[in-house]
Amino acid sequence: MGRPVSFAAAVDEYLDGFARRHPSIAAGNGLHMHDDQLDDFSAAAIAKEIIDLKNTRALLTSLDSSSLTADERVDRRILEGVIDGWLLEQETLANWKRNPMLYASALSDGVHNLMTMENAPPPVRMRLVMGKLRGVPALVSAARTNISNPPRIFAERGLGMMKNASAMLGKDLDLAFATERGTPLMDSLRTAADSARRVIDAYTTWFERDVLPTASGDWKVGAEAVAQRYRSEELIDVPLAELVALGERELKAYQTQFRAAAERLAPGKDPLQTWLVVRRSHPKRGEVVATTQAIVDSLTQFVRAKDLAVVPEGERVVVAPAQPFALGFASMHASPPLENPPVKSFYYITDADSTQPVAAQEAWLERYNYASIAITSAHEAMPGHWLHAVHMRETPGKVRRIWIGLNPFPQPSSGQDGWAHYTEQLVVEQGYKNSDPRYELAQLSDALTRVCRLLSGIRLHAGDWTLADAQRCFEQDAYVAAPAAKREAERGTYDPTYGGYFLGKRGMLTLRRDVQAKEGGAFSLKAFHERVMKNGIAPIWAHRQLMLPGDTSRVIQ
Repeated sequence: MGRPVSFAAAVDEYLDGFARRHPSIAAGNGLHMHDDQLDDFSAAAIAKEIIDLKNTRALLTSLDSSSLTADERVDRRILEGVIDGWLLEQETLANWKRNPMLYASALSDGVHNLMTMENAPPPVRMRLVMGKLRGVPALVSAARTNISNPPRIFAERGLGMMKNASAMLGKDLDLAFATERGTPLMDSLRTAADSARRVIDAYTTWFERDVLPTASGDWKVGAEAVAQRYRSEELIDVPLAELVALGERELKAYQTQFRAAAERLAPGKDPLQTWLVVRRSHPKRGEVVATTQAIVDSLTQFVRAKDLAVVPEGERVVVAPAQPFALGFASMHASPPLENPPVKSFYYITDADSTQPVAAQEAWLERYNYASIAITSAHEAMPGHWLHAVHMRETPGKVRRIWIGLNPFPQPSSGQDGWAHYTEQLVVEQGYKNSDPRYELAQLSDALTRVCRLLSGIRLHAGDWTLADAQRCFEQDAYVAAPAAKREAERGTYDPTYGGYFLGKRGMLTLRRDVQAKEGGAFSLKAFHERVMKNGIAPIWAHRQLMLPGDTSRVIQ
């Protein structure tokens, strides 16, 4: 059988291979061809993937550019970069040999998606879960064989994630499929889950006894690998030293804006104390979900009133309490653009736990202060990820309608999270809530955190910073509380390009400026936003090519 000769056929072949190799990630994209499988982490499978990726890369390069549409030429460059990122991941860095988190996430993400995504009736999804669970012994065996002297932080997190996966297969699975309780199918699922749990628990016991105590590998990948990830996944070919200089400059600028906003709100007061007062103004426990729904609805009205984008009639962001087996702070579960037909989208919010001490509840609720709920909701829902996903149903082709991977896998985030981060600033600059400084403080707090992510990802892996240095950046320069600052710093060890949030927003603002300069009086902010969203998940370079054909200027300035 010959290789595909059209670009569309080449994309379909790649996506089928991607879904077969990484079914858990693919399912979150609406690609369900291999939902009953788990990732194959055997050395032979990884070697085969590397060969397949190189063959696909060569095929893409061989396609005659004159036979491609303008969209396809852009998509080809994106896909080439994605493949380069995967080759770096699998062949050069070989994280499958040193990061046990990969094995845990392949299992937990895959099963969790089938528990939560209502793209098929429960009995169908239950049978798919059982198919996945049959792959647990092979996955665990590969982890035992492949993982050698992982970095301590990877070992600790991977162990915790695998224990959580075992717990998820306990009562959480029963909760997810409660409508099928007492049926023969549920009994079969429970038998399969219990069997898988025994395998997982034996693995975690072994790992905790034989691997964790001596885990001392180096998590640093080096500056060149970070630069290569940005070049491949984000198509950002800017020297790291210049990205650091940009981050340092913007950090100071945001800090100045933060102090100015605090001064407007409480003249003469300490800015951090002013921010603390804002954080302590939040809904009571039991009222967080309803409050968030009201805020999302107000953001929707604001977007329409300001004519910032089209919000399709009949579409509404639904805020719901987080499911008992899907706890987290706030997460948008939007229907993937390739999901056909679209599934229900939910914006899940986790209220304070009534069984926790009052002080712990208060600390949790501080994150849901009224200003921060609005900024987070702008990012996650309106006009951020949710609205973006709705408009991506009209994106040409398939390449820009998929999330290519999950951390610590390669994933273009400058277009996806860059857009969402841009919308946080957009609603503030457009005067949401009558330009109340509280909302600007919340937005700048998040912006400062994203700059510290850029600096930390680069400087940690270049060896310029220790984890303590990175934590200090989040605490002292972004005003993040110590526990959260520690988590942010640690994320940089396995997600070195999490600066894509900041770089994406920066690139989006530059693109807006340049499109406006080109179009002059004909420029429409609404039309600009519509084009960006319909262009899909794409690195900023791609957005520039699509909106400014032939552009050769620097992507990030």
